[in-house]
Order: sequence, then structure tokens, then C-alpha cells
Amino acid sequence: MTAATTPDAAARRQRLGELAWLGAQRAAEVLAGFAGSSVQAGPLRAEEVLKSPPFETGVIFRVEGKLTGQLALCLDLQSRRALVRLLLDEDEPEAPPDMVASALCELANIVASQTVSAIADVLGASISLSVPELALERAAARVAEERAGHARDLIFASELAAPGTELRVLLVIAPDA
Repeated sequence: MTAATTPDAAARRQRLGELAWLGAQRAAEVLAGFAGSSVQAGPLRAEEVLKSPPFETGVIFRVEGKLTGQLALCLDLQSRRALVRLLLDEDEPEAPPDMVASALCELANIVASQTVSAIADVLGASISLSVPELALERAAARVAEERAGHARDLIFASELAAPGTELRVLLVIAPDA
């Protein structure tokens, strides 16, 4: 039996999955407040979803404290444009690039902070986030690549979507082993 398949490893993975699901639910609630419509958290999916090309733009955080790893919010092009219109009240090509970057990072910071806060409350411990890092290309794939050397089966991704809108955000929680 390898370390990855021991009963302790399986129990840890299950517990981390439960925490990731809780975080995804909180992220959906926070995003719904910005979107002005309901946002649903899709089922947790594995690392393979990170390799699909739609989620090119993302904001990536390092997570430290009781839980360590990475957290990212990744967007497809339509969702990025929809969020820019929502946050800045103008279309992306006309919006200054620095304002677009700032708005996306600020929204991601709020959603990510609430996500880790929900997890920290359950754990009864503190968890902090790094400064947000905006990636305009290959964001989801980059998170997967940076997991080299870590347990790749500990990547949890949930698509947050507002039905009937263009809004799709991939929330990725990737705890360290």
C-alpha cells in the first residue's frame, strides 16, 4: 500500500474535499452578491479540469497557516469581460488595463478571503492569503504545473456559475500534501 492510498491519506483527502466544498459554497455566496443573481457551486472536480483551455485568466494566492497550498479563481474570456462590465461599468477594451487588473484582483481577494475564512472557522485556526497574483494567460494550467512535487490528487476545483449569464469562475483549492 503506497502512502497515497493509506487509510490516513484517504481520510485526509476526504476531509480536505469537505473543506474545499465548504469554501466553494461560501465563494458562490460572495460572488452572488457581486453578480446580483444566484451563483451555484458545481461539484468538486479533479486536476484534469485545470488543463482545459477556457480558464485562461486567473488570480492566484498562496495560502498559509493551519492549511497551506494554493487558491485560485480562474475565468474564461466571456466571464472576465462580464466581470469587468459589472465592476467598472464599461467594456474591457475601453477600460484602462491597470483598472481591469486592479478590479479583478480586488474581487478575487474578497472571494478568496471569504473562502479561506469559512475553512478557518471550521478548523478553528488562522489561515492567511498572499498578495493576489494576476495571470492573464494559462492561469488554470499554471496552477496544475506548480503542483509538481505535491499530491496532485489534492486539487479540488468547483465551477461557480450564475445560471442564465456568462459568469463562470473556476475556484481551485490545492492544499499541500
